[in-house]
Amino acid sequence: MKRLHLGLLSLTLFFTACSFDFVTSTPDGLWDEMKLSKKELHFGPNGGTDTISVKNYSSWWFSSACDDDCANDIYIHPDTLETGYTDFHNIDGGWWKGKILKDSPNKAIITVNSLETCESEECDKKTTSRKAVITMTAGDIFSTIMIYQE
Repeated sequence: MKRLHLGLLSLTLFFTACSFDFVTSTPDGLWDEMKLSKKELHFGPNGGTDTISVKNYSSWWFSSACDDDCANDIYIHPDTLETGYTDFHNIDGGWWKGKILKDSPNKAIITVNSLETCESEECDKKTTSRKAVITMTAGDIFSTIMIYQE
C-alpha cells in the first residue's frame, strides 16, 4: 500500500513538475523587427558624429561591420579587450568608430573621420567617398546601419 501511494505521488509530481505546451502562441525565435531612428547616416568630407537608436529594445550591441558592400568578405569585429574578451560596445572601422554608452544602451554613437584622416592601413588617402555597413544585434534579431561619407 505504501508503494502504491509512493508511486501515485511520484506520478503526480512528475506530471505537475513537467509542463508540456504543445501549442504556443508565439514560435521560438520570432522577434520583433528592430525599429531604428535612422537606417542610414550621411557625413560630409569633414566627417562628424551622429547618434542612432533602437526604439523597441532596451539595449543592442555591435555584431560586425565591413566596408563597401562586404564584397571582399573582410569583416570588422568589435574590439577585443586586453583580457581577451570581446567588447561588443565598441567597434573601430579605421575611418569610422562606433560606441554604445553604458548609460544609454539603446543608442549607438558613430564618429566618422574627415576624408584626409586615416587611422588604418586599409584606408586610401585619395578616397572621395566611403561606405560602411554595421550589423547590430539585440539577441536573435539583427539590423544593419549604412554609413556614407561623400
